[in-house]
Amino acid sequence: MKTISTALLLFLGCACFAQSQKQIENQMAFAKFYGYVKYFYPGDDADKIDWDKFALYGSQKVDKCKTTGELKDSLNALANVLMPGVQIISTTEEITFPSNLKPKDTVGYKEISWQHLGVGLLKDKRSLYQSVRRNRQTVFKNKFTGFGNLSTLIDAKDLKGKTFVLSGRGKVLSEEGQGQFWFRVDRQNGQMGFFENMDSRPIISKSWQNFEIKGTINEDAKQVVFGAFLVDRGKFAIDDLSLKVDGKEIYSRDFESETIGDEPKTISVSTGRSSIQNAKYVFAINGDEQNKFAEVASPLNIIDSETVDIKPFDRHANFGEYVGKSISRNLKIFVPIVLYGTKTQTFPFTDSVKVKQVLSTINGVPKDQLTAQNLYLRLGNIINTWNVFQHFFPYFDVAKTDWNADLEKALVECYNSKSSLEFANTLKKMTAKLKDGHIGVWYTGDKSQYYPPFSWDLIENKLVIKSVVGSTLKLQKGDVVEKINGQDALKYFQNVYEYISAATPGYLNHRAKTESLIGVKDTPINIVLSGGQKVNTTRKIHSSSYNTESVKQEAIKSLGNNITYISISDAKMKMIDDSIELLKNSKAIICDLRGYPTDNTGLIEYLMVKDDTSSRWMQIPQIIYPDQEKPITYQNERWPLKAKSPHLNAKIFFLIDGRAISYAESYMSFIEHYKLATIIGQPTAGTNGNVNSLSLPGGYSMWFTGMKVLKHNGSQHHGVGIIPNIYVEQTIKGITEGRDEILERAIAEASK
Repeated sequence: MKTISTALLLFLGCACFAQSQKQIENQMAFAKFYGYVKYFYPGDDADKIDWDKFALYGSQKVDKCKTTGELKDSLNALANVLMPGVQIISTTEEITFPSNLKPKDTVGYKEISWQHLGVGLLKDKRSLYQSVRRNRQTVFKNKFTGFGNLSTLIDAKDLKGKTFVLSGRGKVLSEEGQGQFWFRVDRQNGQMGFFENMDSRPIISKSWQNFEIKGTINEDAKQVVFGAFLVDRGKFAIDDLSLKVDGKEIYSRDFESETIGDEPKTISVSTGRSSIQNAKYVFAINGDEQNKFAEVASPLNIIDSETVDIKPFDRHANFGEYVGKSISRNLKIFVPIVLYGTKTQTFPFTDSVKVKQVLSTINGVPKDQLTAQNLYLRLGNIINTWNVFQHFFPYFDVAKTDWNADLEKALVECYNSKSSLEFANTLKKMTAKLKDGHIGVWYTGDKSQYYPPFSWDLIENKLVIKSVVGSTLKLQKGDVVEKINGQDALKYFQNVYEYISAATPGYLNHRAKTESLIGVKDTPINIVLSGGQKVNTTRKIHSSSYNTESVKQEAIKSLGNNITYISISDAKMKMIDDSIELLKNSKAIICDLRGYPTDNTGLIEYLMVKDDTSSRWMQIPQIIYPDQEKPITYQNERWPLKAKSPHLNAKIFFLIDGRAISYAESYMSFIEHYKLATIIGQPTAGTNGNVNSLSLPGGYSMWFTGMKVLKHNGSQHHGVGIIPNIYVEQTIKGITEGRDEILERAIAEASK
């Protein structure tokens, strides 16, 4: 009989686990503990912890505690070796600052404490957001190097509209990294057609794994490009690459004719998006005379880490300050947030042998346990995520959610989750409560990447078909949907609301338009129209090719009557500069910002009559205390725009709706504040500011707003957005007739 190591047993979780209220209370106590020590305890040994794995490790440790005493002992055991000074005590005990935290002689010591500019989750010195320990250098690990690509390009002249199968096999030859095969169609109009890169099913096995990518080549295809790539570091091997079109093989590579040790000659190689200067991936033929294959390996000149001195701001905590907080009904935590330290070690000094042992246990969690099939990874990821927002999210005053109750609900769901996708939905539901339009949760294993051949929208409180792809489907613009897969249409549409984080109703419905349609390839979507007509179809258009939201506009065009139209999403600044005479002589200019701007903020300067003076509308929190309870200071950011010649004296109109988010709202903030135009349409998304991102073990990641953004006059922007001067609703009649009612209103106003 084989012996299973206790280390392995420690991390084994079950797919379904009936929790008790005591277990939930234990996990909530650990969640509070986790955030306080991770982000505010400044000790050197704690800085060596892999906090993703510590979340998993700690949630397992406290899970079976049956009494308050057991929980107290378990939490203290988590802190004792790596975090001297941290104590879990009864709520009835008085907190006194321990005298043994200060050296008898402080000569040669400096005070060490955390400073958070936003929160530094990326560990990238180029990031706007940083978390550093004062009087300690920050080590940045070069986690990302780029990708090494092997590819082939084929003219699509004889391939248009045909089905294809790309197949082959691959394996990873290293302890880290992953390989992915890919296929892309480049269309005649410069846009991308079909695209698949196995992002949801990468190859991580050390044994040969077969793969297939299937699809249909777009009717307007110019060329197809396909191949394989290694992500980040490691080694990846590929073999037996084959492309069949309508069942006939038109391409194959088995590399048997190549020379071992040489760079491949029968497939192109390239290094993509490397973050290490001059780093190039290594490509070679490997194997033996019985079986040769192509191999890509990460660059040889990778620098693993870089040590940098960073001082994000002056404000800091002082020795003697501490966290004294309740973490459960009967327990509270004491965390010193400033420690003395020499150049090499914070005080109190620790036992290096014990530290090494504990770090080895925590940081050595087996890779195969970092999956959401493990209960404790699910719990740990929720605890990790909750704390990021608890201590650093800038909009709790707007979200107005009970974040502690949201944590409890998410923890309960962790015990009841049956799959990795269910856990992704748990993350979505919890973060949806924050009403942040930037929040998006991504899971690499999610295969819901396909749409049916139509789009819809919520208009006049009805679900209305807005566009149809192709002519075979018996649907028309303006058709009203009554039922979807047997369910009431509005209920079906609104079911996705609980998974979407949005600050305004307009952006919520904008996201719901696609979230309610996307799904796994070939799954049915059967609808009943208001007249009783039944239309049955499937999800078959990959998200990379689903562009029914809007028709690409001419960047700059005349609308007649001396009115000029500018698509802010398409008109590059050079195009605007080249058209300046046309714009100068226009009676009216209509600027369409129903979407995301390109690089043309210089247009704003042509509209301004004086230089911008607002300097406090973008604010990055400077945080040194937990729970955002003490007054927070900010680092202010701005766009230094200046009025420039020639000033455009035409009547100016800007078109907006709920799609306009982030950069688009920064753009519009100048139009609104300086009253540079008449704004027509619907409110914007009410979500602005540079995003931050969080990666979680198990293949999960998310984005969120990392700073506070106000209107230029200091009033609230988040959850409000840019409000139009003239509000225009779309109508079912307008959709049926193919009219752009917002643009029509602008033309009418411009013609007055």
